Parts: sequence; C-alpha cells; structure tokens
Amino acid sequence: MKHILFIGCISSILLFSCKKDVSIGAPVPIEADYKLPQGNASQEANDKIQQLYNKYGSYFLYSFTQKDFIWVQSTGSSASKVDTAVLGNPAYAGDMLNFLDDIWLKFLPDDFKKNQGIPYRVMMADTIKQYRPGFPPGREYLYSDYKVTGKAIAFAGMNSSLRTMTGAQKTAKKNIFISAIWNYYVSAKILDVPASFYTLSNYAPTAAPTLPLSNADNKEAYRQRGFIPGFDPVYLTTNEWYNGAYSWQTAKTNDLNSFVANLTMRTDAQMEPFLKYPLIKQKFDLLVNYYKTKYNIDVRAIANATY
Repeated sequence: MKHILFIGCISSILLFSCKKDVSIGAPVPIEADYKLPQGNASQEANDKIQQLYNKYGSYFLYSFTQKDFIWVQSTGSSASKVDTAVLGNPAYAGDMLNFLDDIWLKFLPDDFKKNQGIPYRVMMADTIKQYRPGFPPGREYLYSDYKVTGKAIAFAGMNSSLRTMTGAQKTAKKNIFISAIWNYYVSAKILDVPASFYTLSNYAPTAAPTLPLSNADNKEAYRQRGFIPGFDPVYLTTNEWYNGAYSWQTAKTNDLNSFVANLTMRTDAQMEPFLKYPLIKQKFDLLVNYYKTKYNIDVRAIANATY
C-alpha cells in the first residue's frame, strides 16, 4: 500500500508540473538605488554622472542622506553622535567631477574601473566632520578630507575652493585622496600584492630595529635592509614605522603601507635619496612593475603628477 501511495504522489507532482497554462506573472521591476539626475547641478555635470553610471555602474552622488554616508543605520539613540557630511552646492559638482578625473580616474584603465576600480558610491560633499568620542565639546569633531565605508568613498571639498586652488594645493589634496583610494584598493583586495615582495626583507621579531633611529648609523642600517619611511599626506611628514617594538608585530603590513605611500605620492626627485639603497630599489621596482603589468596602472605617473 505504501508503494502505491508513493507512486500516486509522484504521478500527481508530474501531472501538475507539466501543466502549460500556469502563468508566473509579470516580472517584478528592480528599482535603481538612486534616481539620476539627482538635482540642479549643471546639465554637463548631470550628464557626466549619468555616463559614469552607465559605463562603470558607479554612482557619483552630490545629494545623499546621512544613512548613505555612514552606510549602516546607527544602532544608538537618536542623540548618538557619528561622522557627518555637509552637502555641497550643486553648482560645484562639475568642478568636483573634473578634479576627481584629473587626479584619479584618468590614470586607471577602463577594465579596472569596471571591475571595482571605482567604488559603487562616490559621495561628493562640502565638508566631512569626523566624530572623536571622549573629546570635550567644541573639540569633538575633526574635519576630514574623506571617509571610506564599505563599498563607498566620500570626498570633501565640493565648494568654491576648487576654483581658487593653487597648483601646490591641488597636488597636496591629490595625495590625500590617492592615499585613501589606494589603501581602500589594497584592504578590499581589489589590488593584490605580489608574494615575492615579502621575501626580500627580514620581518622576524629578532630583526626589530636598534634604537634610537635618530642615530644615523641605526637608520642607515635599516635603509640597507630595505625599509623606507611612510609618508603622511595630511601633515607632509615621514613616518619611521619601525621605530618601536610594537609596530614590529605587524611589520609586513607596515612595510607594505610605507611602500604604497611612496609609490603613489612621492615624485621621482623625492624618491631619489631612497632608491640609492639596492634592496629598497628592488622592492620599489617590483611593485611598480607588478601594478603596471597586471593592472595596467602606472603608479609613478600618479605620483609624478603635479599641477
């Protein structure tokens, strides 16, 4: 009897599954995340934003919400403080698009831009206020040039300063933006790192530096071992990351970050004093050639661009 019931059930399933006149209904349309054009930027700017979306699938936004900006909805109370963005005047959207193209997009090949080289959302703001918990009122916010959250980057500066910026100011702002973008690429694994980079220097804890590095002989020894200081584009200072035992616990990451900073921000003239050291030059050339060969990105063209 069980066999008969089983066969009957299978027959019923086959009968109904073969029925041809069952309609599945009209397809449900999928709405776009943002409606373009967004607002009253110039026709030229709105057209360029539409073209960027059509070609690369990325939204360049000058009108967005706080929820867009921080990516995830805050779980705290309505009074909780978070980073905030001040929207810019749409009249400067075209200037911001031109700036981003000139210091960033024009250096990237199309296939890379289509393959996550441009984040899904690029938000263009007037200013970004970065909240610092624990700081006293009046000092709890620090102005920042960018914010990276998920698959989004927000850039500050969409205002009249774009029309009065000197060449030196533009170069300095380029370096700040490029630093954020390149760190995003590496941390999100959009760009990888050749394994051979990590085979050229000794990262063992026993290789921690002889202090102080203010001593010329100690510093010279570490240059000879292939270590180069990082570069802070905000304060225009170098950072001898290996000047302490704590930083040596993440030596590989610190070493890579310092080279990436120099690859993308220091000009040939600025690199010359460091490249006289054979091991530094070997590591430097390895990365330059790797990104040129694998991704068709000339990192030195980015670094040498001045305005």
